[in-house]
Amino acid sequence: MVEKEVEIVNEVGLHIRPASMLVEAANKFKSNVWIEKDGQEANGKSIMSILLLCAEKGSKVNIKAEGPDATQAVEALVRVVKDRFGEE
Repeated sequence: MVEKEVEIVNEVGLHIRPASMLVEAANKFKSNVWIEKDGQEANGKSIMSILLLCAEKGSKVNIKAEGPDATQAVEALVRVVKDRFGEE
């Protein structure tokens, strides 16, 4: 299992567009991917699951992956978050 904590830094948090970007990134990998916030875990390949986390700006989330390309999967999702989901 590979995991890394990252802070949601975009203004409006993890709404539909950022969640879809995470799902798109996660689906490029064979590994299972999860996003965890405050003890609640979401399937990183399910947009509805991610939206249920209600991760607003300033939230800390753990991105986790397990499988053959887990390290690359976690790095890719962390990069999406740190790039503010392409928002200014």
